[in-house]
Amino acid sequence: MLEDNNDLTSKSTNELLACTDSASMEVFRALFRLIRVHGQLVFRMTAQKGFFPGQAVAVSAIARKPGISQRELADCLHVAPPTVANMLKSLEKAGFVEKKIDSVDQRFVRLQLTEKGVNAAENVDKIFSEICEVSLEGLDDEKKQVLIDLLSKITENMMRHLNNLGGASKDDKTAQ
Repeated sequence: MLEDNNDLTSKSTNELLACTDSASMEVFRALFRLIRVHGQLVFRMTAQKGFFPGQAVAVSAIARKPGISQRELADCLHVAPPTVANMLKSLEKAGFVEKKIDSVDQRFVRLQLTEKGVNAAENVDKIFSEICEVSLEGLDDEKKQVLIDLLSKITENMMRHLNNLGGASKDDKTAQ
């Protein structure tokens, strides 16, 4: 059982969530809990296969687009290029990824999975499929569509407000 006593999902944190009404507060408490539990589940499941979550997503992205550049991978993952560079060092050292000079434009480095990386990508796909199945268990297609609509509306509202505040910084790819 997860402990909720010292975080934003706890009922004792009402003063931290200054929503206009209790229903709104409960929505955000549920969202915070979802985000936290999702992160824990992804971390534990990817760690069992020897990855950090970001590395797992990178391996999956390279598998889907062999020859992707570091810049394209950073854009795909919504992270800064130095973050991808550090991630790739670990993946390369572990034997999952190799860098190859682009044959047309030698200024570019293209990323390829090794055989070990291809096997890892298959494991990663299984992990993310399992997370999806576990997360949405008990929801029929109609409830899933309602959830999509509700989360999309919340995202639109937040993006509109973020844009009114000047938008995300050019280096912050998470809001895109």
